[in-house]
Amino acid sequence: MDAIIGAGGIAKPDDPLLGLLAQGEPKALLPIAGKPMAQWALDAVAATDRIENVVVIGLTPEHGLHCGAKPVHYMRSAGSIFDNARAGCARVLELNPESTRTLWVSADLPLLTPAMFNWFIDRTMESEHELYYQIIEQSVMESRFPACKRTYTRLKRKTVCGGDVSAINPNVASGAHPAFGKISAARKSVAKQAALVGLRPLLLLLTRQLTSDRAAAIVRKRLGLHGVFIDTPYPEMGMDVDKPEQYEIARHELERRPNR
Repeated sequence: MDAIIGAGGIAKPDDPLLGLLAQGEPKALLPIAGKPMAQWALDAVAATDRIENVVVIGLTPEHGLHCGAKPVHYMRSAGSIFDNARAGCARVLELNPESTRTLWVSADLPLLTPAMFNWFIDRTMESEHELYYQIIEQSVMESRFPACKRTYTRLKRKTVCGGDVSAINPNVASGAHPAFGKISAARKSVAKQAALVGLRPLLLLLTRQLTSDRAAAIVRKRLGLHGVFIDTPYPEMGMDVDKPEQYEIARHELERRPNR
């Protein structure tokens, strides 16, 4: 399997982390516990034997990052996360035309470990889907990081947040897949985005009658995208660094690691 590291974000004037970064600087280069933030994620990728090629979007070789012995292919940011995912998937298919799964990893996840990657990759091998999306229960997240301040969604039997590592069939990002045209047409219109979901699923969500299985079925019906939600036991996979308090949590955890 290959991996795409999404590192296209830059510090803007209203960014909560601006005090730790210069305006316009890539957020992936935020120094934390002695390394750029993205390097921690790359170190975890380097230490797993399940990943071959690595595509880094938003940085260049001049930034001095590495991924052990794994080949790293750098790409400039294409703009939005949607456009970056599309460009990254296209690059993966150039490197491996037979690819049916690739990881998407946010560069702002410095607490990732090789064991977490291996666990998630193993889960994706248990079924044939086009999209594997992580959800983490609030109780799991807050038992590990009580001050993490994540945004949660209430489902029928649990309250969850999204993880920041997912897997996708890279062919989905090509114009040949029916989901691509629908998502592309809706990405700049709130009304079109709502239409993709539909009124009934929104009502189910608001009344806490929506389950993760039903949500996956709705995505499949309305977008033609065969996806699955994976309950994730690792809160670190959802512990992205967006705010100063999250930065402090991650820094504290990393500085406690032996042989870091």
